[in-house]
Amino acid sequence: MSRFFPRDVVHWGEEKLHPLRAFAIRTIEPAGITGLVLRVWRTIVLGSGSWIFFVSGLTVGVLFLCGMLTWHLGNYPVKRWPLRAFAFFVIECAVEMGMSSVLIVFGRERYGSQLATWGDWWPMAGQALWQRGLTIVLFTLILAVVVQLVRRAVDQRRPVHATPN
Repeated sequence: MSRFFPRDVVHWGEEKLHPLRAFAIRTIEPAGITGLVLRVWRTIVLGSGSWIFFVSGLTVGVLFLCGMLTWHLGNYPVKRWPLRAFAFFVIECAVEMGMSSVLIVFGRERYGSQLATWGDWWPMAGQALWQRGLTIVLFTLILAVVVQLVRRAVDQRRPVHATPN
């Protein structure tokens, strides 16, 4: 259990990390990629015109967001998650709205069933902020509760060895 969801912060320079884990430790890269992928995925899903693809695409997007957040938070103790989750949220939304600006310039951004204009940017930003914020906060709380319950269950199963005085 010590490799997953550590209890304490360790000095990362002392051990050679796998490149994927080293990538997940930093906040900017996972959050930035999440924002980029979610905005492009949103454009694809809204442009499809199929409600089945829309619902499944929404589900895949939420799962991707939660998976990337778990990948990042899993490298830190639970007590450090609130600040990490907030940083992830800010970076993800900033990158997502930057990508939205690029898509508006190229005429590919959707706002509902229509192409988005610069006048639609602020409403889309507000929508992204509250949706991502709510998803990240709720998922972080649920993940923290699950991690603590699993730790408690694992600690109860592990035999306690008496130490001689």
